[in-house]
Amino acid sequence: MTLSALVALLGFTDLGIGNSLLNMVAYAAGREDRTLIRVNVSSGLAMMFVVAMALGLLFAAFYGTVPWDRVFNVESRAAMDEAGPAAAVLVGCFLVGLPAGALPQVRLGLQQGYINSIFIAIGNIAGLALVMVAIQIRLGLPWLVLAMAGAPLLAMLVNGFVLVARSAWLRPTLHDLDPAIVRSLLRTGLSFLMLELAFAVAWTSNSIIIAAMLGPSAVADYAVVSKLFMIPTFLVSFAIGPLWPAYREALSRGDVQWVRRTFGRSIRLSLLVAGFISAALVVIGLPLIAVWVGTSSIQPPFGLVVAIGLWTTVGAVDNAMAMLLNAAQVMRFLVVTAVVMATTTLLLSIALTSWIGVAGVVWGSVIGSTLSSLIPAAVYIPRLLARLERTTMDAGTV
Repeated sequence: MTLSALVALLGFTDLGIGNSLLNMVAYAAGREDRTLIRVNVSSGLAMMFVVAMALGLLFAAFYGTVPWDRVFNVESRAAMDEAGPAAAVLVGCFLVGLPAGALPQVRLGLQQGYINSIFIAIGNIAGLALVMVAIQIRLGLPWLVLAMAGAPLLAMLVNGFVLVARSAWLRPTLHDLDPAIVRSLLRTGLSFLMLELAFAVAWTSNSIIIAAMLGPSAVADYAVVSKLFMIPTFLVSFAIGPLWPAYREALSRGDVQWVRRTFGRSIRLSLLVAGFISAALVVIGLPLIAVWVGTSSIQPPFGLVVAIGLWTTVGAVDNAMAMLLNAAQVMRFLVVTAVVMATTTLLLSIALTSWIGVAGVVWGSVIGSTLSSLIPAAVYIPRLLARLERTTMDAGTV
């Protein structure tokens, strides 16, 4: 889990190009401009390849100098020997997935996210099966990591191949590289980079903080409870994830009224689904975990379950707001609130972990996200929608 969190922190290294590409493809789709879509895809994919190659060379240069056993705070000889190779396997999968991940972003921009979900499900099921096989034949940690990360990566590659094979007009070529599109992708991408870095610090650093302050065993308690509460998170994400490109396309057509109605429904849906399921899991979570993991050393405190339940609900509503803000590309507001939120969350998580233990890292996230992201967005979005409506009316008048 600590390795996974480390790679999640590397998610910002695509320079935000993936999200920038999503927005540009959705905008071009709203204008029904296939040529512009293909130029965006060709330019974005080329940039992702360059970034992946540069990062691969950088990792290879520094791999031998990193004290991996100290990075993951492990003490047993087996764990010390396997820490470096396991990190190398996971980073390798990440680097291959960096350019491969551009094409699923194109599917999102074309509002074909349901196809992405099919391939993600296949990859995750295959990954689970391979992890179980690796455990049964007692393979080492690098093989477990390869099973966990390799199967979803293979599914992502097949997804991209199917997209390009079935849409001849979409196939990227060097001839379609456009310096102006590259600059636009990079300019917007750098703003998304700041967002991704801030959210990586705020949302995925918990395992690293726990490992550093309380040891790897405490990460297991946190990880098991977190996995349980991914049920409402995934359900809400399935519903509101496609709204980002849908909002972008609607805004390109000037249909602000549809955006307003849909946004209100998404907030109510996120709060209802995440709140209800999280409350139920808080009540039955510990008995369910006891059945799930059996008589193991994993015995999370009830305070951790309550904290993650509340964090899941706050995160669901915050995510619903982010879909609209990302589509509208209000980058200055997004970057400022994200940086403040990440800083606040990180400081609170470290302080509260040292005070109340493993649950403190989650309470830091709850407080930091609510004060620095959720409340400012709730105040800003009505003003944003009113401004967009005025702009659309003025354009119609002209």
